[in-house]
Amino acid sequence: MVQETYLRAWKYFDSFDPTTDCRAWLFRILRNVWTDRLRKTRLEIPLSDIDGATIEPYFDWEGEFLKAEFSERVGSALAELPTEYRWSVLLADVEEFSYQEIAGILSCPIGTVMSRINRGRRMLARLIRPCEQEQSRPQYRGKDVDA
Repeated sequence: MVQETYLRAWKYFDSFDPTTDCRAWLFRILRNVWTDRLRKTRLEIPLSDIDGATIEPYFDWEGEFLKAEFSERVGSALAELPTEYRWSVLLADVEEFSYQEIAGILSCPIGTVMSRINRGRRMLARLIRPCEQEQSRPQYRGKDVDA
């Protein structure tokens, strides 16, 4: 995906405005590459192979990225977030983009970005907290004991 991003950036470099942030421009191209691949994989799945289950697209880089950057608990919670919220939280909290830059990357209003980040953080907290509570419960012979 990075290669494709740089190829597109090179191809459309004449459309880049030097007064804007190059990093945000490249992230927007990366997001578009990811979206294009997501659409392409969705079109390639024959309907007879879907046994009523929802298929979540998976890219090799996601697992490695999450494993290297986050604890297992946070990584699995992030993977459970809906795509819009995951992108918003990662761009804000990991990449440290401003709300305005994220709005440009995701092609949506700044209010939507703020809402997605807020909701994404709350969902993430809810997904992480049950794991912490499960681990802190006392156990008696392998069974949970309510205090």
